[in-house]
Amino acid sequence: MTDKSEEKTTDKSSVVPLKIETASDAGKGPIRVMMEVAENEKLSDQDRATLISYAQTRFTNRRRMAYVALCALIFSLAFLFVAAFVDGFTECVKCKTCTGILDSIKKVEAVIIWIEGFLATIVAAYYGVSAWRPGS
Repeated sequence: MTDKSEEKTTDKSSVVPLKIETASDAGKGPIRVMMEVAENEKLSDQDRATLISYAQTRFTNRRRMAYVALCALIFSLAFLFVAAFVDGFTECVKCKTCTGILDSIKKVEAVIIWIEGFLATIVAAYYGVSAWRPGS
């Protein structure tokens, strides 16, 4: 009888992973990655310089993308303020004989919300990662 119970337990697959995988290098801080590259004796000086340059460029591009997204958010907010100001002083908008800038923007409001949300996500992701790992 014990043989059958042992057979049943061996037929079931285990929920415990049989192989433990290590995390990728993407989660490491850029300074730590550059230090590991610099300490690696198997690499030539040219390979080290190339890898360090690649790591620096990668994080510079990430920072540049966040700044571009932040500037786009600020410029769109400034445009909305200017549009509200212009609509407030335009006679045809006051008399309801034409549609103003804000009314035209309101027609494509959903698209603007998605674009602004995407830009805000880029900025939030960059500054969130920078808060967790100041080296990046």
